[in-house]
Amino acid sequence: MALCALLGVATAWVAAWGGPSGAVTAGTLAGALCLSAVSVATYRFPLHIRPKVKVYLASVPLYMLVALISPPLAATVGAAATLLGELSVRRERGNSADFIVTEVGRRALLLLAGGLVAHGALVDSGHIAAVILAAIVLEAGDIATAPLVLGPLTGDAPLARIASVARDAWAIEGAQYLLGLLGVLAVTQAVWAPALLVVPLALIYRALDRAQRARAAAEAARREAEAARAQAETVAHAMRRQALYDALTGLPNRALLHDRLAHALDHAQRGGAPVTFMLLDLDRFKEVNDTLGHQAGDSLLRQVAARVQRELRASDTVARLGGDEFAVLLPDTGEDGAVSTARKLHTALEAPFDVEEQQLHVGGSIGMAFYPEHGADAPTLLRHADVAMYVAKRSHHAYAVYDPTHDQYSPQRLALLGDLRRAIARGALLLHYQPKIDVATGHGCGVEALVRWPHPRHGLIPPDQFIPLAEQTGLIEPLMCWVLEEALRQSRVWRDAGLDLAISVNLSARNLHDPGLPETVARLLTTYAIPSAALCLEVTESALMADTARAMDVLARLRALGARIAVDDFGTGYSSLAYLKRLPVDELKIDKAFVQRLAEDATDVTLVDAIISLGHGLGLRVVAEGVETGAALDVLRCLRCDTVQGFHTGRPVPPEEVARQGGAPPWAWREDHDHTPLPSKITPAGKRGEAPTMVVSAPTPT
Repeated sequence: MALCALLGVATAWVAAWGGPSGAVTAGTLAGALCLSAVSVATYRFPLHIRPKVKVYLASVPLYMLVALISPPLAATVGAAATLLGELSVRRERGNSADFIVTEVGRRALLLLAGGLVAHGALVDSGHIAAVILAAIVLEAGDIATAPLVLGPLTGDAPLARIASVARDAWAIEGAQYLLGLLGVLAVTQAVWAPALLVVPLALIYRALDRAQRARAAAEAARREAEAARAQAETVAHAMRRQALYDALTGLPNRALLHDRLAHALDHAQRGGAPVTFMLLDLDRFKEVNDTLGHQAGDSLLRQVAARVQRELRASDTVARLGGDEFAVLLPDTGEDGAVSTARKLHTALEAPFDVEEQQLHVGGSIGMAFYPEHGADAPTLLRHADVAMYVAKRSHHAYAVYDPTHDQYSPQRLALLGDLRRAIARGALLLHYQPKIDVATGHGCGVEALVRWPHPRHGLIPPDQFIPLAEQTGLIEPLMCWVLEEALRQSRVWRDAGLDLAISVNLSARNLHDPGLPETVARLLTTYAIPSAALCLEVTESALMADTARAMDVLARLRALGARIAVDDFGTGYSSLAYLKRLPVDELKIDKAFVQRLAEDATDVTLVDAIISLGHGLGLRVVAEGVETGAALDVLRCLRCDTVQGFHTGRPVPPEEVARQGGAPPWAWREDHDHTPLPSKITPAGKRGEAPTMVVSAPTPT
């Protein structure tokens, strides 16, 4: 490109010394320099002077006049003006050095060509038509060569640029060259009349220039508007994506999932097709975060998202709900297809994940709910899938299908919860009492208070249906307070009637961890004037192990009041014998699971015998619950169990029935007892499931 510029200038000066116009005089050179200065100041620097006419109107006429004197001089002046002009706007336009050099060379060669044609036509032949031809050559060459030569450097399409310049610049460029021709005619042909047209043409040029600038401004505004619109669309798209997709994994988020689930349910309702909704929760994700940090956790989540997507169809949706929880929507999929997909997902998640050069095994738990069996709307399916997922997690299964019996927060249970709260507040519950029989005497030695709920719509509700609900929702504390106060109030009534019975009340784990429980018990014992030794508080083995330190503190304070403490359901929990030795308890209650088949299973006899021996060895009374047959009772008597209770010795009854059966003696053996002779020796050793060997030596007196 630099060679082109140098070649253009050199050729111009060679033509000047040997061309048809002769040598360049000092006056011509001085005039040319002045014209060059004016051209540089006006053509490349758009300054305004009064009366607001563009000074660069003179640039083209000046170039043509200089070309008449010396074409090489015109080329040199044009090259110099172009160079200075491009350098002055280089920072603003960002043009490269190659672009500037190329433009200088192009202008020099172009002005030389046009100048030689005009100079030869007028000086040698005098034909004015040649001057017009020279002007056309100069304009056409400028329009054509600029896009062709400079287009590759600016990235413009040459042909499109030529068409654009020809369309937009012909009028203003034509006015410039027409003014140039008038100037040439006035100087060379002494035709001064056309010079009078310079001012009108200048005004026309000014109007054309303004129109062109207005079009250019409009085009710039249009381009800016398009750029702003494109930027706004980009931002809007990014915001929509941010609102609908998870930033970490790129999966749909909760909002988009709900939208797709709503569409899938709408389609299913019209066509009767099934829909499956799944919730997937990683099993050991917290360990990864706590051990390797959140960056490793994020990497793991991205890999999980990719694996899950690979196992699904294009019509399925997997979304991240937050944390390590994902949702999967399977349109037109029933239970068989859902189970197959769940197995594939489980297999995919069982494979190790490579995170920070470590192989991690996490796995996942999947809960499934189906439309229409488990819900007809998105919130219901989501909640039911969540219930199933937690069932799978608790049971350590790969997946679980929603089962209403496992739903602790179904609408029916919520309604039941409200009813229970009102029943406690109104005292609308009942206590039934089951007798506890002293094995040695056959007489009643106490009762256990068991709460019942006479529901106005559902009838008598047993405790196993509402006690867990009360424990999960915090109602167990007011419920226990009601039971304890009602039991002590009834004990006062019996005592006033001459019936002296010890009374047992069950405590839950929440009650056992309440530091205010001993004060509550002391207040109620004082209120109803009940001896503290007549109250036995029963706590389950699992409740004791939940928070041993706090439980032992509360139990020690209750024991200090004089109340008796019993460990309920002994043998079903995970208590340590070391803890049992330290616990302030008075009584062990053998769980009914070991008692119900006592007469048929030698293993149960062995276990019960061991528990009774353990209790007696620790100085504790032993109670067997769940005694439902005379044969089981006979075995327990032979094993020297202290107390029994169960349907065989007495079902739970209302307090009036307790008073009616109370008399003297308070309780005797049931009249329908089969009087099976008691064995003098039991040999429990035998295979699991076999009946124990009993040797009968004498009948048991009635």
